[in-house]
Amino acid sequence: MDERGERDLLAKRVRARRVELGLSVRAAAQAAEMDRNTWSYLEDGSRRTSEFKYAGIERALHWEPGSVTAILEGGEPTPIQSGDAGEPVDEELELVRTDPKLTPDMRERIIALILERREREKVAAIEDTRRMIDLFRRG
Repeated sequence: MDERGERDLLAKRVRARRVELGLSVRAAAQAAEMDRNTWSYLEDGSRRTSEFKYAGIERALHWEPGSVTAILEGGEPTPIQSGDAGEPVDEELELVRTDPKLTPDMRERIIALILERREREKVAAIEDTRRMIDLFRRG
């Protein structure tokens, strides 16, 4: 496989895993300790990802070390077992992930909608907090 094909394969796997975990691009980039634009380039396959970024990508996606290299060599990533990741289970996303009647595309679309809803709710909550602060400041 040529370099472009490897990047495309990695991009596809990274995006699918990020969505599966319910992470926004921003959250994944932060977990990987990289710039959001760098993560976006990773997901669209437009630029080669430096090897020194692999550990951060694997950490963000809860993959075992060596998983990025495995993908680039035509293999599969190795997810960290659920109890090992050290993070609480997101029941809402787990419900979608484990429904046997959903296709992978359906899962990805539903998870994306859940994440969009959560982002809207977060923005609304921040605005409510600002209004409360303003009310308390007045008096």
